Amino acid sequence: MTQPPVRLKLAADRHERLAQLRTCFPLAAGPELGEQWQGGRAEALQRLSAADAVAYSHSRNHLDGAVTRLSPYLRHGCLSLPEAVTAIRNTFGPRGMKLIAELSYKDYFRQVWYRFGNAIEQAMEPPKVVLGEPPLPEFVGQGFTGLVCMDDIVHALQHEGYVHNHARMWFASYVLHWLKVDWHAAAEWFEQHLLDGDLASNHLSWQWVASSFSHKPYYFNKENILKFGGERWCQHCKVTCPFDASYEALEQRLFTLPATSTHLPAENTESIAKNTGGNAPIDHADSLVWLHDEMLSPTHPLLAKAQGIVFVFDPALYGHWPLKRLQFMADCLAEIPEADIWTGNTQQVLASYSQRHILSQDTPNTSLKAAVNDARLAWVKESGLYDITFSDHELMRFSRYWKKVEPLVFAKEKQR
Repeated sequence: MTQPPVRLKLAADRHERLAQLRTCFPLAAGPELGEQWQGGRAEALQRLSAADAVAYSHSRNHLDGAVTRLSPYLRHGCLSLPEAVTAIRNTFGPRGMKLIAELSYKDYFRQVWYRFGNAIEQAMEPPKVVLGEPPLPEFVGQGFTGLVCMDDIVHALQHEGYVHNHARMWFASYVLHWLKVDWHAAAEWFEQHLLDGDLASNHLSWQWVASSFSHKPYYFNKENILKFGGERWCQHCKVTCPFDASYEALEQRLFTLPATSTHLPAENTESIAKNTGGNAPIDHADSLVWLHDEMLSPTHPLLAKAQGIVFVFDPALYGHWPLKRLQFMADCLAEIPEADIWTGNTQQVLASYSQRHILSQDTPNTSLKAAVNDARLAWVKESGLYDITFSDHELMRFSRYWKKVEPLVFAKEKQR
């Protein structure tokens, strides 16, 4: 029997909040949030201020490079993508182009999600090589492959919830092309452990590696690991390295069979379009704002005139999240003390309020929309990088998207 919703007064102390979350989500897996992470907008702004776009452009592919580690904050809305791009552009001008381009991948993946809906969970186009169908082996998920590099990546994923982008690519390539594991099963498992877990960014990136959302598969060799990861992994590895070969030799070894035929996904915009609001005039002065996990900022525009703010730790949405990510989200909510925090069913909680309007930021996430399916709620369009539209053709490759966006990004720089 479903338990009725319970109002939760979120503790100001992080250790007390952890105890509260353990009570609300006793089955939450994994360790608690490490000291190197603090959720919330204040921390996001500090990281943005410390970002060095010039150093990033030279070292971003190296595991010890000058990466920003902003992705969990952008994912949960502590920081908006437009303000991050604006800050980098204003500080670094054209020298920030590479960082802005990489940040723009978030907007790109989101645009694809809005356009194609949950079709992104299937192959976006025929793969260029044969892909496997088996599920992820337990020894991989447990970090027992014997390959120090891959096991270390799994350990970082499960304990910290964050992995450098280049390491994510190496791991995905190993799983998909060496082990021939089903990309969808592997992508779902990987996302479950991430602080920045996002369906579009994660699944489309795995498809890029697989070659079902790219011109060719991504794969690597030992030389690439040594160049960008250093020698520490290889020095301690006791097994024969499967990556120690030229790219030509690996291509023959991994991709000797022709690719199978895969149908393109049908366009899936109906489920998104019918839930999208924000076009009709809305009276913000008498509104309740439902906070969801993509808009956790005390400065979110919808909160300025709201008569009430509600967030629900809904087990249907967050019951599968690791403990560290629930903590990250609780850190964010601690910066919004005026919000009413609940545990329980979202629709039941919203039904208990009598405001004339319920507002929330629009999202392509159908799980969030399903949680409030019966509620009288208006979706307000979220702030994107630019108010432009893209064709299906442009959304099938980042290079096409960026060709359209880049002139607009730096047009403002020229006008300064």
